[in-house]
Amino acid sequence: MEPRRTSSHLADELPRLLKDNGLTLRGLARAAGVDHGHLSRVLRHERGKTAGPDLAGRVAEALGLPRDFFPEYRESAVIDRLRRDGDLRDELYDRLESE
Repeated sequence: MEPRRTSSHLADELPRLLKDNGLTLRGLARAAGVDHGHLSRVLRHERGKTAGPDLAGRVAEALGLPRDFFPEYRESAVIDRLRRDGDLRDELYDRLESE
């Protein structure tokens, strides 16, 4: 059974997940509704490509995992919330400054 979340980035975790689930990259891309070439470039870090939150969420769901399984999805949610909530942003900043 997979943990609810991973701290490993999509590009690092995906090869194992593909193998464990008996999937090809092309099959996963099709199931996730994403371009195979783009997903391949993300895995190879080609031209600095990294997984964004939408890609991470789609891939996770296509694998039968929670949408927030990969840290790219969670990080984006946190940043979006911090941008909308100035009090939370300042509270977190103050906490980080006091460490």
